[in-house]
Amino acid sequence: MLCLSPHDPAEILRAQARRSAAYMVKCRARDYARRPMQLEILYPGLAVADPSVLIAVAAHLMANERKNPRRWFGFGGEVSALNAKAALLLGRTLRRSARFKRLKTGA
Repeated sequence: MLCLSPHDPAEILRAQARRSAAYMVKCRARDYARRPMQLEILYPGLAVADPSVLIAVAAHLMANERKNPRRWFGFGGEVSALNAKAALLLGRTLRRSARFKRLKTGA
């Protein structure tokens, strides 16, 4: 007797796509942390910007990507959106790190 899978194949693919996208964003954010000059490709001056500025610019870039029309074959703003999400993740991580350092030193 053939055992059918209780899960929807489309949902399985959707979940795998989310995991893959999260992995790519995290890897890109780590790359930006190792080599901040790569942020200059996204927006001039981001390599030396404060975390709050980095977060604001990344949010602005994400908003611009959402406004752009999507193509029917799937290619378009995916790379720019992943780069902006990675910059946003890096900015949030740097902000959290700075806050932790301030609390630790008592300043």
